[in-house]
Amino acid sequence: MMRYGTVLEERRGSVAILRLNRPDRLNAYTPEMGEDLVAGFRAAAADEAVRAIVLTGEGRAFCAGADHDCFFHGTGASGLRIGEEAFTRDFAVELAAIPKLTIAAFNGAAVGIGVTMSLCLDLRLAAPGAKLRLNFAELGILPGLGSTALLPRLIGLSAAKKLLLCERMVTAETALEMGLVDEVVDAATLIDRAVALGEAAAACPAPLIAAIKARLDASAGEDVAAAVAAERSVSAMLREKN
Repeated sequence: MMRYGTVLEERRGSVAILRLNRPDRLNAYTPEMGEDLVAGFRAAAADEAVRAIVLTGEGRAFCAGADHDCFFHGTGASGLRIGEEAFTRDFAVELAAIPKLTIAAFNGAAVGIGVTMSLCLDLRLAAPGAKLRLNFAELGILPGLGSTALLPRLIGLSAAKKLLLCERMVTAETALEMGLVDEVVDAATLIDRAVALGEAAAACPAPLIAAIKARLDASAGEDVAAAVAAERSVSAMLREKN
């Protein structure tokens, strides 16, 4: 197991598991955690032995949102304020483009950035009863990490407005119905299921995984003709590499 300060990394076969590791604070996000997440994701993305990446939390929560001490009282231990670290500043584009299957496993409550960081990943699993809360309106801030584009893609424009401005909190079961979560999995087998999905993807050639992800991500707003043309182009490039 490798440590990045506030993030732990372990390997199960070809799957890297990153665990937010501030269980005494319900894994509340700090600038230091953001820097550790960037380091952990970049290392896993660059490692050819890793074919999928799972993000989860240590203890009984996934992430309780921004740490109040940092959010309301200034800088973290690194001297950075939330918003100055790479993770919230500009890493979302890189995270979403990682050419490997990425999975969030909500082992417990996810609040604020704990939810929005998952939107950059490919799949989201949740333990029964886990609560997802988007509390940005209460804090008087705009959600970040590209979530104003990613959330409507997942659940629709009206549902995104309702969730951000009105209801703000949903259970894992309601999130599943909305499309915000892909599966609700018993807590005892949550990570096993995430790893199994990662291993299933790992059976595909790495260039194909990257190509499928990139093509699907680029398809938002495309008409069928544009999608067909792009598919032909990408397929030709893949054939040339083989």
